[in-house]
Amino acid sequence: MKILLYFLSPLSLLYRFLFWWQQRRISSFRLPDVLVISVGNLTVGGTGKTPFVQYLVRFFQKVYPSYAITILSRGYKAEKSREGAILPDGLDPKSFGDEPSQHKEMFPDIQVMIGRDRKKSFLLYNQIRSKKHIVILDDGFQHKALYRDFDFVLLDTNSPFGNGFTIPLGFLREPVSHIKRASAIVFTKLTPRNRENLVRYKKTLQKLEVSIPVFDSEFKSSVLEVKFDSNLATKPFQSKLDSKYFLVTGVGNPKHVYETAKSSLLSENIRTKFFPDHFEFTEPTLLSLLNEILDDEILVTTEKDWIKMKTNTVFLKELKEKNVKVLLLVIQVSVHEDHGIKSMLAGLVSTYEVKNGLV
Repeated sequence: MKILLYFLSPLSLLYRFLFWWQQRRISSFRLPDVLVISVGNLTVGGTGKTPFVQYLVRFFQKVYPSYAITILSRGYKAEKSREGAILPDGLDPKSFGDEPSQHKEMFPDIQVMIGRDRKKSFLLYNQIRSKKHIVILDDGFQHKALYRDFDFVLLDTNSPFGNGFTIPLGFLREPVSHIKRASAIVFTKLTPRNRENLVRYKKTLQKLEVSIPVFDSEFKSSVLEVKFDSNLATKPFQSKLDSKYFLVTGVGNPKHVYETAKSSLLSENIRTKFFPDHFEFTEPTLLSLLNEILDDEILVTTEKDWIKMKTNTVFLKELKEKNVKVLLLVIQVSVHEDHGIKSMLAGLVSTYEVKNGLV
């Protein structure tokens, strides 16, 4: 391990220099007539950005119904990421990306846009003309090209700083000290098992003299069964002690999905098959998975994975003909003492309205 560190350390230093140099050369552009809130992280991999973005959407829709909402994403691995696009619906994850498609399907009345050049995408495709407009920049902490009014940085309570090294030695996108740029920190995926770690990690932030607000959050999960009707609607599912499950997922942190499945299904009888994050479920892969499902097993996956799987009509037909039951793990963020974060968001909107003459 020490030999590997020795050989990779120059590459890590080079990465940090190139990151610093790139950030130094970029000037931030302020999108006109919008309140911009970024949701990002320090590390590579899943920290829970998607459910947290959805948490923000639900809050603003409930408390500020007169505001239009846009989610602006890079559209990682999406075919239209280079040219940019506005999503017509959530039915084409291959073209628009899995997470943006999931957002659009969940919130059909909001505007979802993608593009590597997010400034260009917004200026080209934005259809909202009201100044009462909130833009949520998905995975935006390192995206300096756009000015943001507020920066949320999410830290996975299980391993918020990885091994402390930046890429390629570790999983950090930038040094931990850079978290001072954030407006607020949200620890995610808090469980009884990792609660003791939280105290230690907060002390690390204190040593770094990080004085911004810090919140704790956990995932609340539920299970829905897919109904094979014309709309692929869902219904609540009640687990049975003797059921057997086959969990298939391609997300940033599959082990956490597995733990969630065990607690949600009240079962240890779960076989797993993990794919890389943002995995494209091609028809041959899906049909191969069908052959792996045992006669008495129930297929379990996440909403993010299902948004891609269900676009394949051959796969859906085979599932129905073979009478394979499909369950979806539904994840929502629950912020502890959320009155603090909601008060902060309300203050942000109030300040924005005063600056823009909306009061």
